[in-house]
Amino acid sequence: MEQKEKKTKGRIRIILGNIRFEFFCLKENEGWGAVIVCLAEMVLGAVLPFMAMALPSVVVALLTAGIGIENICKIVCYAGLLQALNILYHGYLSGGREQHLFLMRLGMGKAFYGKCLDVDVQFLESAAGQEKIQNACTALMSGNEQGVEKYLVDVLDIGRNLLGLFIYSLIIFGIAPYFLPLLVLQTVLVAFLHGKAGEKEAQLEKENQGNWRGAFYMKKESILAENGKDIRLYRMGKWFTSFFYQVIDNIAAVCDKERTNVMKVEIVETILTFVRDLLIYGYLIWQMGKGVLSVAEFLLYTGMAAGFGTWMNGLFNAFVSFLQNNVHVNAYRDFLGTKSLDAGRKEKPLHPRMAHEIRLEHVSFRYEGMEEDTLSDISLTIRAGERLALVGRNGAGKTTLVKLLCGLYYPTGGRILMDGQDISKIAPEEYFKEFAVVFQDIFSFSFSVADNVSCKEPEHTDDKRLKDSLSKAGLWEKISTLPKGVNTMINKDMDGEGISFSGGEQQKLMLARALYCDAPFVILDEPTAALDPIAEGEMYEKYESMLQNKTGVFISHRLSSTRFCDRILFLEKGHIAEEGSHEELMKKQGAYAEMFSLQAKYYQEEMKD
Repeated sequence: MEQKEKKTKGRIRIILGNIRFEFFCLKENEGWGAVIVCLAEMVLGAVLPFMAMALPSVVVALLTAGIGIENICKIVCYAGLLQALNILYHGYLSGGREQHLFLMRLGMGKAFYGKCLDVDVQFLESAAGQEKIQNACTALMSGNEQGVEKYLVDVLDIGRNLLGLFIYSLIIFGIAPYFLPLLVLQTVLVAFLHGKAGEKEAQLEKENQGNWRGAFYMKKESILAENGKDIRLYRMGKWFTSFFYQVIDNIAAVCDKERTNVMKVEIVETILTFVRDLLIYGYLIWQMGKGVLSVAEFLLYTGMAAGFGTWMNGLFNAFVSFLQNNVHVNAYRDFLGTKSLDAGRKEKPLHPRMAHEIRLEHVSFRYEGMEEDTLSDISLTIRAGERLALVGRNGAGKTTLVKLLCGLYYPTGGRILMDGQDISKIAPEEYFKEFAVVFQDIFSFSFSVADNVSCKEPEHTDDKRLKDSLSKAGLWEKISTLPKGVNTMINKDMDGEGISFSGGEQQKLMLARALYCDAPFVILDEPTAALDPIAEGEMYEKYESMLQNKTGVFISHRLSSTRFCDRILFLEKGHIAEEGSHEELMKKQGAYAEMFSLQAKYYQEEMKD
């Protein structure tokens, strides 16, 4: 029992914390005026229905009291005018509330995107990290019918219904206390049924999430331009269509279950409401027939009874929605509260912007959820100014090692030192400055050429350095002929006149970025994967000039890159299997020599072709 109480108190604390958080976001993004508008709309929304409901009984009371028609008309006109003004003002407040809550959600999007760009890569690439991000994105991007915006709407709706319920309860208890238990009982039963229906609906929606993911995936894959060739050449259209129809049928089946579930509740609700009205109206008519009630009182009591049920239903519906959206707010806040592994790293490199020595001491790394290490007990020293090649078959751990070297991943065992300084204590923004990295999965952002190369705002871009970097990378000749030059947009996402680069040009663009960065430690992960052998040779000549007075690490499947490196590491199953120069490893006649000889054979055939 004590454990259950603690759990309940914990849930209440979370809910209250979420409500405070939402109002804080509203104030921070829209100011105190927005908070006042939302609260005023809530109060006025509770008062208006009572005023409208009470007016007919007041008119009847005035008539039966012998008040003249002329005076009654004046009273009705004044009351109607006041009600009309209140309705107009309430409409104004409702529009203001809607706008403020929408803008609040947009403001919360800034915090979300800021956090997405702030979390460390290891979290970003993990399954748990992606799930957190997706859940937070759903909470933020689901519109005004679900998520963080709807949550505050629910809070205000609960407040309005509670206030209306309080007003009606006071009046009903004062004039007909025997009605209150009946009204509460009927409404609680209806609310209970709706709650159960809501739980069932949430369960069905969860069941349907996989179907919707499949539908969105099929839609995305069907319209991607790069998929068009394979879909048509391999005649995959019918297969795609049949799978899509199957997913749609699954969605429709679940939606049909939802409709059936709602229909059952509505039928029971109608029966309970009929019984309630039969008892209340029957009693009131009987009392009026006996002369105990006047017509005005009859109208007032029936209006109060109907209104009470409306407030109770509105309260419970808002509460069910509130609980559903509380999950979304939890997900959003959970993501924002993610602690970066970078926390606590505040030092600077001992020798910034100089060639560095990096030493790995018994370093191991295991991906989340994996049973074995990807890298195991790696001890290695990369000397300042050295050119090192990392080679090996797919899955050997080369790219993982690179991410560890440049601080994107953190060892699960051992440590990494730069010039004798533990990198786990160096601030990421300072450590990253020491690296220029070109990864194998190259891509460009849909911004200008200048933006992609400098990675800085236009006012902070060095134009001379930009031109020099593009020239050395072999792209300036093409860029200089474009109408907008370096301001030409890449791709058509942001500009319909943007250009698309070939794989080789993308590779050169990434090289230009690395040249512009001019960092003392250069890492090139599969730098020539998109190039033919001739272009590959030319690119390596560019890398040769780029690496003057710098420390360089090459990762490649093509072993031709290893011949101008000082040392070669052959990785196999997360271990350093062989180490030495090209000549030394060829003499060993081991795994490296076997792979090099096999590739040399294919290279010769490719060159002949």
